Amino acid sequence: MLTLISLLSFLLPTQLALHVNSLSSVVYGFRIDYLIPTLYLTDIVVLLIIVLGFKNIKFNRKHIVYCILYIGFAVSNILISSYLVPSAYRWIRVTEMIVLGLVIINTKKFDVFRNFVKPLSYSVFIASILGILQFLKGGSIGGFFYYFGERAFAFGAPNIASYPYSFFSHPNSFAGFLLVFSIFLLEFKKKFRQKYFWTLFILVIINLILTSSLNVYITIAMLLLIKFNKVKSLSLILIDFNARYIVHRLELIKSALIMIKENFWYGVGLNNFIPNLVKVSNTYLNSWELQPVHNIFLLLFSETGIIGFLMFLLIIIKNLTILNYPLIAILITGMSDHYWLTLQQNILLFVFTLIIARKNKKNHI
Repeated sequence: MLTLISLLSFLLPTQLALHVNSLSSVVYGFRIDYLIPTLYLTDIVVLLIIVLGFKNIKFNRKHIVYCILYIGFAVSNILISSYLVPSAYRWIRVTEMIVLGLVIINTKKFDVFRNFVKPLSYSVFIASILGILQFLKGGSIGGFFYYFGERAFAFGAPNIASYPYSFFSHPNSFAGFLLVFSIFLLEFKKKFRQKYFWTLFILVIINLILTSSLNVYITIAMLLLIKFNKVKSLSLILIDFNARYIVHRLELIKSALIMIKENFWYGVGLNNFIPNLVKVSNTYLNSWELQPVHNIFLLLFSETGIIGFLMFLLIIIKNLTILNYPLIAILITGMSDHYWLTLQQNILLFVFTLIIARKNKKNHI
């Protein structure tokens, strides 16, 4: 069981997967990656952990009531969706992550360093080396890295950013992942061998520079201000101030607000933001423009309504403390990007962050 959790931690940065294409993944004539049902290698490990550890979860009457309400809401949200298959697929994935969290939280011998940070550090080391190699080459490396999920690309190709992707779908999601990992790395600095720690830390910093993620740079600045008590409140950034995409991001925010207004209680359906873009606006003419709104709160609110949004806030509030820097980093970066709710590697890191926050809270009670 603990070996499987360590294996999952090691595989977190990877995205090797089987994609099941269907007509439900086509919007406006464009095939949308976010809507394609996908089975990741990490899903297989997650399912093994759930099967072996489910018996450790203790249910009482209150939990049974919560399960019934959750299932009822999920089914209702799926039925109101324009695209039923992507919505059902996303709800299955949400349920998978919730059960994974419950299983690990109830695994008494789970050690944050030994079963999460340490094995993850090895794969981040590989991912960081890959990022540097991609930058030097100007595109993907292939070979061995393909089996970890590296996608084929070349800098300068249409819709390809000229920054390292590593095993990720976009440099921004790679940078966000590295930022949160680096906080865990610093927290457990004394448990690593000094040479290994500094080598890995330098590799992470180099990749954070190479990815040129303004979102992450702003988050780092805000975390430092919090760390040194220079701000009394957290000012959250709604958009990434990149002139090239600013109009597009504002249009996505506007579309999200329209969806929220018109579907306040139940939303438009989980994983149905993109299909509904063409219903609320006619400004999206290119495939790259069909994206989720770059704000996890607006995205969740628009897709699940006030009910799902409040459920999410409750989970965050129960696990958020001013000293929980990994979770704070996720929330700040999540104000100007969507990858914490849409991309497998970032979702899993988000889940582990909540698991660790919950376990730390239990230990302090």
